[in-house]
Amino acid sequence: MPVLTSTGLGSGLDISGMVQSLVQVERQPVAFQQDRREAELQTKLSSYGTFKSALSSFRSSLAGLRQSSGFEALKATSSDESILTASAETNADPGEFSLEVKQLAASHSLASGGFADPGEGVGSGTLTIRFGTTDYDPVGDTYNGFTQNPDQGVLTLNLDASNNTLTGLRDAINEADAGVNASIVNDGTAYRLVLSSEKTGADNSIQIDVSDGDGNDTDAAGLSRLAFNAAATHMTQTRAAQDAIVGIDGLDVTSPSNTLDQTLKGITLNLEKANPGEHVQLSVQEDTSGIVDAVGGFVENFNKLMGSVKELTGYDPASQTGGALLGDAAIRTGVQQIRRVMGDVVSGLEDSSIRTLADLGIRTQVDGTLEFDQGKLESALKQDPKGVAAVFSVTGIPASERVQYLDSTEATESGEYGVEITQAATRGVLNGGAVSSLSVDANNDTFRVRVDGTLSGQIQLTQKTYASHDELATEIQARINGDSALRSSGGKVTVNYDSANNRFVIESQSHGSDSQVEITEVDTNTTASLGLGVAVGTAGQDVAGTIGGNTADGEGRFLTAAQGDAEGMKLFIEGGASGSLGSVAFSRGLMEKLDSVLGGLLESDGTISARMEGLQKGIDQIGEERVKLNERMANLEQRLLDQFNAMDLILGRLQTTGDFLGQQLATLPFNNLSSNSK
Repeated sequence: MPVLTSTGLGSGLDISGMVQSLVQVERQPVAFQQDRREAELQTKLSSYGTFKSALSSFRSSLAGLRQSSGFEALKATSSDESILTASAETNADPGEFSLEVKQLAASHSLASGGFADPGEGVGSGTLTIRFGTTDYDPVGDTYNGFTQNPDQGVLTLNLDASNNTLTGLRDAINEADAGVNASIVNDGTAYRLVLSSEKTGADNSIQIDVSDGDGNDTDAAGLSRLAFNAAATHMTQTRAAQDAIVGIDGLDVTSPSNTLDQTLKGITLNLEKANPGEHVQLSVQEDTSGIVDAVGGFVENFNKLMGSVKELTGYDPASQTGGALLGDAAIRTGVQQIRRVMGDVVSGLEDSSIRTLADLGIRTQVDGTLEFDQGKLESALKQDPKGVAAVFSVTGIPASERVQYLDSTEATESGEYGVEITQAATRGVLNGGAVSSLSVDANNDTFRVRVDGTLSGQIQLTQKTYASHDELATEIQARINGDSALRSSGGKVTVNYDSANNRFVIESQSHGSDSQVEITEVDTNTTASLGLGVAVGTAGQDVAGTIGGNTADGEGRFLTAAQGDAEGMKLFIEGGASGSLGSVAFSRGLMEKLDSVLGGLLESDGTISARMEGLQKGIDQIGEERVKLNERMANLEQRLLDQFNAMDLILGRLQTTGDFLGQQLATLPFNNLSSNSK
């Protein structure tokens, strides 16, 4: 059973109230100090949070100024985007152009005759699809000639009982991923195989050759039904391959694609529809709005930051009150670091008239905020966009158009570095032997090659007597580039006939020491007739040279500084460039430095976070002190209760004794005698 305790029963005093009052008197000064300290810490913690938020917003405003590409932005505007749209790169030439879209590029499309069912057989044998320029008159159904496109591969399919249905042929073509799409269309009366070239343009039309298993390659039976060549045109042309034709200021330009990115320097034209006779105006002008807005945001966020600093650390003489962080060393030091960076002169731009923010219309006012002269920035962007970019961002400015600045590392120091090329990057090449015949038969039609380290499958040439060395070179190139293994790895070659030495020359399309062509396997008569024997060609060479006078590392056409102040700078050297290529002026800009300072203040192990962590620990410590105070007051209350209850017990006993004595005294004789005497 629990023990029930009542206080004051003996004396009648409010012992519980007295004890609580004494405990409260003991608690109050300590609790008051704890509450005051906690309020101060919470105010400072909240103030640091406000400052940190302002720093974070300011840091975010740097993002649009750290990429150098944005400072040279150009905008291409079309007067009618339903006809064409356009975009401009930084190397485009500003100007006004009048364009007329006379014809859109189209891909070639062929349809077969009708089949009763998708599962119907199409015949057996081999079917070969080539791409090139077809001279075909659909009105008279006259096939006048075909010129093969050497940059497109050749697809040869063997059809037998496993795949020679209409559906099987469609799937085999699509699985080969060779540049042609196949589909089966029901036109309401029959099923037809429809083939479409994936690429548009007149030189990407489809030619279909067959070797029919029934022995007749031209009749309208068996596999011959799918022939579309000079010997037989059993497929129906549903859409002719054609180039786009665009008139630019009166000059007609053709393109195999409806996207033209080589016609006007730095400008990509996207043709939407043909509208002969209607002219679209294309305007290419500097687009400084994005950078001007970014700089304006940078200035605005800095001024907001300074406003927060003033509110948190300032002093108001009128009210004689200071901010919550008045005299705070961390904020004072952080602001000083920020101002120091923003006032720096950017190194590496000694030959430029633009080297500081003040040169771009950004000046500090008396109250510490920034003033922004937008007109001055716009003028600088028009005169020297690369120079403006160098003030803000990490960038390199090459003196030669044959050099492109690509990248740098933290080790790269600001400065101007000369570029000297001692060895231009070259491609791997294999020179064949003497060519004695243009006839390809079963004894010289197969071979295998390794291009840039990737081994091809067996490559098979079309058996026939070629009209010229160039025609055979085209066939060899198309067959190599059409190999699935090489396509997957990106390996491509060009094949030309060297008439001076009567040989075929196979050259990789990549540059550098990994660029190499090797013939690993040939047919029995390939070497004697075509001059192509098992051999390893001459590997390409990486670019070699110096950056800033120090030997740099070359890889393909990329040159990277390995030592010295330029260490880590990566350049792209145009193919064939050699000798002195001027210099590259490299600048780290102000935004990287400023971001580093802000990062030091904001990161999890930064100054502000450390201060906030310390304040939070102080608040947590006060919480622990409160727990201890409560425990101490509980002990004090119990001790006082015990003492007062003991006193109350004694008082109760004394009172009981007094009452007893009073009663006894009242019964004594002298009390009665005294009463009688009266």
